[in-house]
Amino acid sequence: MDQDSAPGVDQIGINLLRIVTGTFFMAVALDLVDGFDPAILLRPLLGPALSEVAGATGLLALAIWFMLGTALRLAALSLALFVLASSFTANFVAAPVEDLSAFWYDLTLCCGVLLSYLTLDARQMRRASVLGHQSRARRIAAARRVKPRRVAPGTAPGTARRDRPAPGAAPAHEQGNLADIRG
Repeated sequence: MDQDSAPGVDQIGINLLRIVTGTFFMAVALDLVDGFDPAILLRPLLGPALSEVAGATGLLALAIWFMLGTALRLAALSLALFVLASSFTANFVAAPVEDLSAFWYDLTLCCGVLLSYLTLDARQMRRASVLGHQSRARRIAAARRVKPRRVAPGTAPGTARRDRPAPGAAPAHEQGNLADIRG
């Protein structure tokens, strides 16, 4: 298996970061934590009650799609666009007073979502999907051909197994040397 020469976070770490980020958006959709208003984009079209359900459902679906990693670029861009448009509308269009700090907070979340796929190459993008990636067994080429040999049991029952000598029991000139165990 080829490893990157530069140290960093491996694919499992990137998937965990993406899942943690996605769970925040799920918590916002379920109204468990404070965040942007996902219903503000749909409120002029659907009314207050239906827009709350549709906005939360849309955000929840985008967060789950992002966490699963299937079509990660499209999922991340869709989620970031939804968050950015909702935050901009809530903080600059619908609000009587502009709230730059809340918009900045949501903008950094969008950047984190976009960074979840921007650092991945083509091979890592294929492995990013939590459900779609399947590990495949590879055949490893042996350096030399293995020749099995038959091992006959010893004639005496005590000769088949020997205890390992205690450290320091061997003569000084034999310590540190490995015995030749090839037959």
